[in-house]
Amino acid sequence: METNNPVKIKVTGAILLTDELRTFIDEKLYKLFKLIPESDTTALAEVEIESTANSRVGDSYRAEITFTYAGGMARAEARRETLHTAIDEAVGEARRELRRAKNKRHDLARRGAAQVKEFFRNFKNPFN
Repeated sequence: METNNPVKIKVTGAILLTDELRTFIDEKLYKLFKLIPESDTTALAEVEIESTANSRVGDSYRAEITFTYAGGMARAEARRETLHTAIDEAVGEARRELRRAKNKRHDLARRGAAQVKEFFRNFKNPFN
């Protein structure tokens, strides 16, 4: 999947990375790319996947996503019975973190602009 955003994706793990799995991860991470500025060339998405064998619970999978960008970083980890659901949950958690950070930056900018506007309201227009 080709995007306008030059985000590098690095996938590691002890699981065989098939073309289907790589495509699935790329499609899921594309949703995260929309939450960072297109001009950010430092963005990096690191995905770590592994199978954890547990005799009491059975086999499970772990997906960990670390998303670093110029404004900060987001990290998410999920353990589920299937690899696809673990990846889905980790991407959802990372998306919530990125959206929260983006909203926080936006709110801080609006609050600062409102303070500047209020400051200039106190001045009288010398041309009246």
